[in-house]
Amino acid sequence: MDDGFSGTNFDRPDFKRMMADIEKGFVNCVIVKDLSRFCRNAVDGGYYLDNVFTKLQVRFIAINNCVDTFSSSMNASTRCITVGVQNVINESVAATTSVNVRGTLNMTRSKGEFIGSFASYGYMKDPKDHHRLLVDEEAADIVKLIFSMFLGGKSVLGITKELNGMALPSPSLYKKLRGLKYTTPPNAVNDGLWSDRTVRRILTNEIYTGTMVQGKNTTISYKIKKCRAVPKEDWIVVPDTHEAIIAKEDWNRAQSLFSNHVHTGRNFETDIFAGLLKCSECRRCMNKKTYRNPNKTYIYYKCATRDRLKKASCQSHTINRNRLYDAVLLTLQKMSEAAVKAENIEKRLRELPKRKDRQESLELSLKLLKKELEKEKEAGLELYPDFKSGILTKEEYLELKTRSLSKKEALEEKVKEAEKALRDNESKEKNLFFEAFKKYGTITELSRPMLSELVEEIIIFPDEEIEINFKFRDAYKDALKALQES
Repeated sequence: MDDGFSGTNFDRPDFKRMMADIEKGFVNCVIVKDLSRFCRNAVDGGYYLDNVFTKLQVRFIAINNCVDTFSSSMNASTRCITVGVQNVINESVAATTSVNVRGTLNMTRSKGEFIGSFASYGYMKDPKDHHRLLVDEEAADIVKLIFSMFLGGKSVLGITKELNGMALPSPSLYKKLRGLKYTTPPNAVNDGLWSDRTVRRILTNEIYTGTMVQGKNTTISYKIKKCRAVPKEDWIVVPDTHEAIIAKEDWNRAQSLFSNHVHTGRNFETDIFAGLLKCSECRRCMNKKTYRNPNKTYIYYKCATRDRLKKASCQSHTINRNRLYDAVLLTLQKMSEAAVKAENIEKRLRELPKRKDRQESLELSLKLLKKELEKEKEAGLELYPDFKSGILTKEEYLELKTRSLSKKEALEEKVKEAEKALRDNESKEKNLFFEAFKKYGTITELSRPMLSELVEEIIIFPDEEIEINFKFRDAYKDALKALQES
């Protein structure tokens, strides 16, 4: 009965079926091989034996524990000691097992090894190693399409409608079409259609950047199997564990778009300034307004504080969309030109003695570690032939093999650390100002992805004056300062 279900609770289908038959009078005796087969929960187990079964006059027999509630030798005192103590022991075994299993799983997660039942949409498990993820090219193309549409200004609802219009199977249906034994969660709508929740989950999943993110949910306890969310700071995150589908920069841009909390229009397109415009007085977001008359459509942005609160709470700040667009475009064009002209500054920064020496030192360190690792691997391979030829005894061979494996593992860890240090240093050498603006080259028009990546906020003052705060406004100053100090 209830194969695959935990005995730490009674939320088990066959147990419920048995209890229903008992209450109907169809069953008057329950026989188990061992008390642990009945339950591993001391409190609930005692409740059923001492209250429910006694009240319904149901006989209970546990063969291995010599328990028979209808036996003349099994009085209340004996039952309390024999059954109670055994139930506590059984529960402690379950608790210890739970702790050990959780520890093992967390250790596996910390190594960046995948332990889920199903790979995230866009990936599949490696047939040779189920802890490793491979790109599923067919689904990966859809993931790329979703990010492309979102970064292009399409809303989550707009993307959902687009995917359903293309008759693409949803991730849950895709799993079933691939022959995976995937069961739709209870109460879930199983119509094969995409939902905005699914699209949003894909857009916010860092796994598509090659980073393994696990431990997002956990069970409340070994008794209560309901899941609860784990705080983000406690997630187990290991970078560079598998091939990326989405570039880290594009994923960061997508998260930046999400952080603005914007509404979409009827065409499911997001306004390019949505979430970026702030009133200079109350610092709240400005709303887009459209005024239409027979001859012309007038679009402007207005601080909504006066409409929602008292009129005295804020001045009436408004700005014409066309004038705002032209002012922001002109400013970005000047910043882009400055970034292109200052490319030689970036090159000079990389050639600074301190930075150049640091990079070369890290590269040399990594090279030496890899060379030492290869030597250790070769030495390990030579041990077995020496053992077979009689040069080494069995004890010597086993001892040297253990030492070699330990040294190899330590070197592999050092190589990973050196590679990470080199990547981090290369990342630091890149000036964010140059990298961000050079990407767009000559800017001829504005787009929402561009604004989300480059602009922190746009402050609207009275008389349509504006102040643009860039995300990388300090990077250019840092570059000039570094040159002056050199």
